[in-house]
Amino acid sequence: MDKIVFLGTSAGMPTQERNVPALAMIFKSGSEFWLFDCGEGTQRQILQANLKLSRLSNIFISHLHGDHTFGLPGLLATRGLLGVKKPLNIFGPVGLDVFLKNNLDYSYTHIPYPYHFYPIEKTKFLTPHLLWEQGNIAIYCGVLNHNIDSFGFAIIEKNIKKNILREKLLDLAIPPGPVYKKFKESEMINLEDGRTLASADFVKETVTTKKVCYCGDTAFSQNAIVLSEGADILIHEATFSVQSKEKAIRSFHSTVEDALRVARLARVKKLVLVHISPRYNDVSGNFDNYAQFSGIVSPGDPEIILAEDFMEIMM
Repeated sequence: MDKIVFLGTSAGMPTQERNVPALAMIFKSGSEFWLFDCGEGTQRQILQANLKLSRLSNIFISHLHGDHTFGLPGLLATRGLLGVKKPLNIFGPVGLDVFLKNNLDYSYTHIPYPYHFYPIEKTKFLTPHLLWEQGNIAIYCGVLNHNIDSFGFAIIEKNIKKNILREKLLDLAIPPGPVYKKFKESEMINLEDGRTLASADFVKETVTTKKVCYCGDTAFSQNAIVLSEGADILIHEATFSVQSKEKAIRSFHSTVEDALRVARLARVKKLVLVHISPRYNDVSGNFDNYAQFSGIVSPGDPEIILAEDFMEIMM
């Protein structure tokens, strides 16, 4: 994971400042990106963010509400019109495949590339479990607390770096050269002088881990805590301000304080708030009131960031 680009940070409907939910996770210095949720207009947000649909490889949809899905048929169609032939993986709740098929069939839209749908069944993810793996990246999934099936995702990337124990090799009169590379690539090394050495004795592996958790629509959820445990970044919906707790409860959404509670209990390093209700974007100063966290933040809390469209966070 190189960076995260927020493509849409509004809840329910777009505003002049914010589009509906979508975010891109960039890998391999921009050669590949994944999309999480796809509200209406996401393909235009992708263009404005200078991302290329030819580099989109995986899409994860948290739930079937329209502000998270209405942009998906159009995005798939545009990807085809651009001549992209690379296959695409789509992960989402049961029923997303029917939604897509009906949209594409009724609009006589042909998708000229293969895409594979992976249904996420609630019964399999009542507690967080592994959803999918790709190389050194694992994606975990768990059902959240919303008025329809809604899922959170934890993306964990492990990188192993092999470091040559230079001094040990020099002590054996093995100078730096091409042979050092062999110690990283092979288990046993046959030297020109006839000696055979085990590479494990001369290589130290260092494992670094990056973890990002994305929780789309949800009221306070224990699974969100489990998914985001120790995460570098927790991206959590915060549809309502602290003062609108009753509205949050009735709609199965979170307040800023709910999101912070999850972040505290999961001991995350950074909390990013998304899915902001349009009611806080009017001219009366409501947004300023929403964004004041001083009354709920305590020493030792994670850093809190209020996401904006096209904001980027480096990993």
